[in-house]
Amino acid sequence: MNLANKISFLLYKHSCVILPGFGAFLVNEKNAECNEIAKYATPRQKVVSFNRQIVNNDGLLANHISIQYGCSYDTGVTHINNYIQSLWEVLNVKRNVEIPEIGTFYFTAEKKLVFVPYLSVNFDTASFGLPKLRLKTIEYTTPATANIPAVVPPATIVAQSPVKLQNPVVTKKEVLGVKAERKMKNIALQNKKAERNTNASNAREGISTLGIVNILGSLFLVAMVLTMFNFERGANQAEVNTLAIASLLDSPRTVETKSSNPHVLSYGIYAQVANTKEATDLTDKLLEKYSTAEMTVNDAGSTEVFIISFTNESLANEYTNLLQNKLNQKLVIKQK
Repeated sequence: MNLANKISFLLYKHSCVILPGFGAFLVNEKNAECNEIAKYATPRQKVVSFNRQIVNNDGLLANHISIQYGCSYDTGVTHINNYIQSLWEVLNVKRNVEIPEIGTFYFTAEKKLVFVPYLSVNFDTASFGLPKLRLKTIEYTTPATANIPAVVPPATIVAQSPVKLQNPVVTKKEVLGVKAERKMKNIALQNKKAERNTNASNAREGISTLGIVNILGSLFLVAMVLTMFNFERGANQAEVNTLAIASLLDSPRTVETKSSNPHVLSYGIYAQVANTKEATDLTDKLLEKYSTAEMTVNDAGSTEVFIISFTNESLANEYTNLLQNKLNQKLVIKQK
């Protein structure tokens, strides 16, 4: 019988679940955290730890098994002992065993049992479903206001019908281009009509005040159309860049990040760790997706984990921000 899901279920309701003769799983509360350096925030959590010294049977797990399966208390204790025996058999052979949704045990060469919990599992029911959030700095800028005279639209301007997309493949950029071209043609036509009317009625007096205002208004409309066109094109390009970076994050092994020219600078992404063991564990985890991941020592003598490098600095910065959401370590970029 696999008791992993039974232990996980009880940890949501109780602060301690004991495996008799093996140890106890303890639930510890952790307050909400906002890390401005790594730019992420986490909700309040309850994380699990393991105490090898607590081995006395409190009857919680055995009683839960007997109620759920309709068996006796002694039968539940027998199931627990069989499960613990299977854990030791795997530890003695593979030196590690995983308990789903809880964590992994490691059996060292010094005969010590080390437990590494799954930090992504939150046993606090009040925070159920709340994810880890990425923090982003928003900069506000106030656009300069130009002294533009009031525009009096010509009385003869014909309302334009909306552009209908006949082909669903047509992009927003092409639609805006058609709108801008039609609007400029109509504006030019209206200017010619206004000029002919003004010349016929005021040949000696020159262009009337109304004609001047119409010309200024036409120029202002052209400037607005061109501004909207450039803004939409920039937004589309930014969306394409974001999708490209997200694709790199999902399949990092397909990215060629090193330049064949030795004089071209590359920007490497490094994860800062507390000790060598943490560096080794993180390297093993990253090698599943990043073939370039390796443990290194910086100039100060501290251990770091190199993940990946790019020849483009802006791409490296964007990739670092996306990757930071998946790692608890602080990431830094260094020129290589």
